[in-house]
Amino acid sequence: MKDVQTLILDGLSVTADLVTEIICHDSFNIRTLSIREVQNLNERKLQQALIYAIRPSRPANTPKLEALYIFGPKDAPPASRFRKHVNRYPPGIAPIETRPTYGGVMYSRGAQIGAEWNEKSGDTLADEMERIGDKWYGKSGKVIAKPLSLEWANTLQACQGIISFDAVLCRGPRHSLPITTKDDQKSEPWYWCQDAHMAYRIATYAVKGCCKCGTSPEGFSEFGISPSEQFPLLAPPPLHNSTAKSAKAPPRDGINNGKLLVRCLDCLRNRYCESCHKWWCEDCYETSNSTSNVPTVLQHLDSVGREDNVKVHMGLCVECLVPEMMVGAGSFGMWG
Repeated sequence: MKDVQTLILDGLSVTADLVTEIICHDSFNIRTLSIREVQNLNERKLQQALIYAIRPSRPANTPKLEALYIFGPKDAPPASRFRKHVNRYPPGIAPIETRPTYGGVMYSRGAQIGAEWNEKSGDTLADEMERIGDKWYGKSGKVIAKPLSLEWANTLQACQGIISFDAVLCRGPRHSLPITTKDDQKSEPWYWCQDAHMAYRIATYAVKGCCKCGTSPEGFSEFGISPSEQFPLLAPPPLHNSTAKSAKAPPRDGINNGKLLVRCLDCLRNRYCESCHKWWCEDCYETSNSTSNVPTVLQHLDSVGREDNVKVHMGLCVECLVPEMMVGAGSFGMWG
C-alpha cells in the first residue's frame, strides 16, 4: 500500500477509523482518496480527523492527502465506462453472432439494427460519464444532490489550500462581511449588512450568470487564473495523475470556457427559477427571505411589467409561472 497514490473505495464498507489511518499514518502515501456512497462511515468522526490532519502543529509535508471525493455519486463500473473501447468489430463484420436460431431471428435486419442501437446507447452513456465535469461547467442546475451540513462547510473552509474536495464553498457576497467604517456603511450594498450575513455554505447549484447583468458580485472563477480552492474535484478521479490540480482541470471540449459560478441554495432562494434556471444576482434584485414579506400570486401578477416587480415566486420566474397557472386554471385545476 505504500506505493498506492490513488485509492477508490466507493460503495464499500469504510469506517472513519480506516480513513483516519489512511490520512494520518506514515505508512500510507495516498494523495487521492474516493469514498463516495460508502457504508458505515461516521462523517462527524471523519470531519474531526480532517481538522486534526491540517492542524497548525502538524509535521512538515503532511497531510499527504490532496484530494478527497465524498459528496458526489460513485462512478459507473469500468465495464460500462470503457465498454466502447473493447470488442470493436472490423468494418463489414456483424456486431452479433449469426448462428442459427429458431426462425432465423438473429439473421434478421431488425436484430442487427437493435444491436447497433444498443451499442450506440452504450457509447452515449460512456461519453456522458467521461464528460461528468459538464454538470459543473456546461449547464445550470443542481450539481450535488446529497444534503450537506454546516459542519461540512466549516470543514471545507478549514481545509482550504491543503485538502480539496468534490465540492466547493459558495462565494456569494452574503457569506463575506467586509470591515467598514460607519461612514462607509451608508453606501455599502445591502448584502454586506450584518442582518444579511450568512455562515459558510457548500455550493450545490451551478449557474451561468445573472440573466440581467450576465455576472455576479463575486464574479466567475476561471481555471488557471482564480485560486485553486474555488474549483471542485471532477469525477471520475484521474487514474494516471494523483494531484488535486489534475483532478480539478475542466474538460476542454469547446462546450465550456473553464469559467465556473456556483451558489448555495440559500443564496438562490427567491431569485432562481427551477424551470428555466434563470436567476438574478444581489446587485440586480433585492429580495427578502422573510415569510411575512413573500408576495401573493395576485401581487406577483399585478407587478408584471414594472421595473421593481417580483422576479421569482414559488420557485418560478414570471415567464414560467404564468403558463403553469394557466394550465391549472381549468376544471378541477389548482387555480380553478
